[in-house]
Amino acid sequence: MNFVSLTEGSKMTLAMTPKTKLFLADSYSLFLEGLSIILASSEKFEITGIAHNQQELLAGLKKTTPDILLIDFNLIFQGNIPFIQNLKGNYANKILILYDSISLNLLKKLQIDADGFLPKTSNSTQLHNTIEEVHQGKKNCFSFKNNYVYSITPFQQELINRYSLTDREVEVIKLIALEFSSFEIANKLCVSEFTVDTYRKNITRKLNARNVASIVNFAHRWELV
Repeated sequence: MNFVSLTEGSKMTLAMTPKTKLFLADSYSLFLEGLSIILASSEKFEITGIAHNQQELLAGLKKTTPDILLIDFNLIFQGNIPFIQNLKGNYANKILILYDSISLNLLKKLQIDADGFLPKTSNSTQLHNTIEEVHQGKKNCFSFKNNYVYSITPFQQELINRYSLTDREVEVIKLIALEFSSFEIANKLCVSEFTVDTYRKNITRKLNARNVASIVNFAHRWELV
């Protein structure tokens, strides 16, 4: 509990401000652990649950009712778009979606309704401020700074120019390097597996790659992941 001093005449009293209850859901354990440590260090927040997948999330929400659910966009999607409707049927409080560079384009396409959006590249201050704004009912809008689905550096722009890659091909290279299958990539990008296979063939040809390992090494060398 936080204690706030209140003046009543000449007397000072202490009023307890309840902590904001948070439930964290992300499929990446390391990120989830780091997020937990950052939020647990604040006296303003209380973590009531943690989930690594959709099943754990739904089961956890039956046991506790947080003020805000912080959930990774990729965990919402996971090839199962109706999950967001199922989630809202079991949870009526606020939702703050955390998104990365890979999910940016798909998030724009689906236009998922939530109480707040926050990029995973944000710092702890931005995280705290956004949580407090969402808790206060200040619904923040989702905005795009550019047409790319990731942040372009001059180094990576050189990559695009040198190998004549499209934005979508670079996105697919990143997903391949992150060990997503063609089926999973198709689900994330809302395209067919056939289209993904076409992207793979074009990427292999442009990079003169002999196998998937070559593409993965390429992605790391050019700092795409």
